[in-house]
Formats: sequence, structure tokens, C-alpha cells
Amino acid sequence: MIMVIVAMQKTEQILVSSDSDSIQETHWEMAAKTRMGKYLTQVEIAFIAKAVDFSKTEGGLVLDVGAESGRISLFALNTKTDVVSIDIDRGSLKRLKQRTKQAYIVVADARKLPFNSDVFDAAFMIEVLDYIPELEVALNECNRTLKLNSNCVLSFGNKSSFKAKLKGLKGKSYLHSHREVMQNLPKTGFCLHAQLGYNWLPFGRISQNSLVPILAWLEWAFGLRRLRRYSPWVMFHVVKQSNKK
Repeated sequence: MIMVIVAMQKTEQILVSSDSDSIQETHWEMAAKTRMGKYLTQVEIAFIAKAVDFSKTEGGLVLDVGAESGRISLFALNTKTDVVSIDIDRGSLKRLKQRTKQAYIVVADARKLPFNSDVFDAAFMIEVLDYIPELEVALNECNRTLKLNSNCVLSFGNKSSFKAKLKGLKGKSYLHSHREVMQNLPKTGFCLHAQLGYNWLPFGRISQNSLVPILAWLEWAFGLRRLRRYSPWVMFHVVKQSNKK
């Protein structure tokens, strides 16, 4: 297959081949179709499109970490860039393979990527860090596989936000604070280029509330997206500046 397969380290992680089994829509696919899901995807895709110049990655390789069934991978595949989509959930990746034959999909963990160093021209870690306590490990692995000066876009739920405090009352919370992620970027060889706060809306991800479009506009109009330190969710555009072991 393409060079990424040659670049894979010896590992038990495998490529997922397509088969005749039909895979139903995943929870995250269905969530993306709700009003709230469409709002979140619109914000994330717009930020990615501004952060990554896909004309410069043409003919290169992009890594989508925690790809699930391909919400971000499918967007990237609209360019002339090859996309490698990884996730720990085999079923989700089979669903992605069912949706497109273009993506190269691999069962893998963000904390131990089965690729050689300096392979990818860009990487995405959208809504992934909320499931990984080992923040520095995941960032180091992403850094290792990226080429020097390559872009990475990541997002996370902000533990220091008011929404996180409310979640804490229900026994749930986000894993990482804005400050913690900021501190880990230089330690893992990344330089922050841009950031955006979002998801101030008082709804869950699968909400179909008719107020979603109105509140999303107010979030933008009142400049809440600039209050990154206190924002419920944050997106970072970072660039690999050095190699970290």
C-alpha cells in the first residue's frame, strides 16, 4: 500500500480491511446530525480549514487521531491529501471504511502510535484528549510522528470552565484544564499559533433544541470564543518546533 504502511513500526496494531458486513451508524455519527452536533462540527471544521493549508499537504499524509467513523477524516479527504485514520474502536473504523475507500484506517492508541517518526504533514486530535489521562504521552507521540514545522489541531474539554464545574456536580468532569494543556505544549515540542473557545451553549451534544443556532450566533457576537481560558471547550492550532523523546 502507500508509504504509510511501509512506515509502520512492528506492532500488533493492524489495518482494518473492508468486508461485506454492513455497519450501522455510530452514536457519534447520529450526534453529528443534531442541531448541536452540526454547530460543533461547523466550528471545528472552520478552525481546521484556517489552521491547515491543504494545498501544501497535497500528495502528503495527514493523521486523524481518534477518527471514529470519519467526521474529520472525510473533510480532509476532500483535498488531494492521503488520510490515515486511527481509533481504538474497530467497529467505528469499519464504519469509516464503509463510508469511503480512500482513508487508510488503523486500529491504534494515541498513546502509542504505530508509525515511524517524521511521517505526517499534519495531524488532528479532535475531541480525543478527553479520553486520555496521559496528556503529555499523547502529545509526545503526536509530535514524534509529525514532520518538523507541521501543523496539529487539537481540542479538549476545559476542566477549569464553569461547565466543567456543573459536570462535576453530576460526578463527571473533563480531564485537562486550559492551563495544563498550555504548559504541556512547549514540553512536548509544540508552539501555539492560535486558539478558540467554544461550546458555551447549555445543551448536550445530541440536543435538537431550536435555540442552538441563535445561541451559537450570540456566542460569536459577544466574543465568548475569545475567552479561551474559561471556555468549556478549546481548540488549539499548534506547530511542531522540535523533536521530543
